[in-house]
Formats: sequence, structure tokens, C-alpha cells
Amino acid sequence: MYAKQVLAAFVISAAAGAALAIEATQLEVPPSTKTRAEVMAELEQARLDGTLMSGGEATVFVDRPVAAAARSREEVRAEGRIAARTHAFNELYVGAV
Repeated sequence: MYAKQVLAAFVISAAAGAALAIEATQLEVPPSTKTRAEVMAELEQARLDGTLMSGGEATVFVDRPVAAAARSREEVRAEGRIAARTHAFNELYVGAV
């Protein structure tokens, strides 16, 4: 009976150890190619032109004006009608098949 309990404990601990195993690769950060002065100049330029994406601890989202659409409203509506008639859809928006 004791041998069965020891064997069961060993199997459970081996299964738990396998579940906790991770890939042992180290993330190697490539060395920077820019100088500190270049980075500071980029940061100041982003502050001046309004493209800075974070300010301190919180993320700040920048609203940029959107360029005019490449297609007219009528073209988009016609495409929607055709898709509705043929029951066509983009599988990328549906999920795993």
C-alpha cells in the first residue's frame, strides 16, 4: 500500500513539474544604434509635433486627422449590397474555422 502512495505522489509531482516547465530561452536585447542625443532629439520633436504617445505613467492617445477616403460612399454601399446578396464575408472577422 505504501509503494502505491509513493508512486502516486511521484506521478503527481512529475505531472506538476511538467506543467510548470517553460522554455529556457533568454531574451537578447540588441544594442542600440542611436546615441542618447539622437533619442532626446526625437523625443523633443515628438513633443513639439504632437505625436508623443505616452506622457509619464499614463498612455496618451493622439487624435490625428484622417485623410479623405479612397472610395466614395456609393462604392462602399454597392459593395455591401453585393456581399449581402451573395452572403459573402471575410473569414478573418469570424474567428477560427
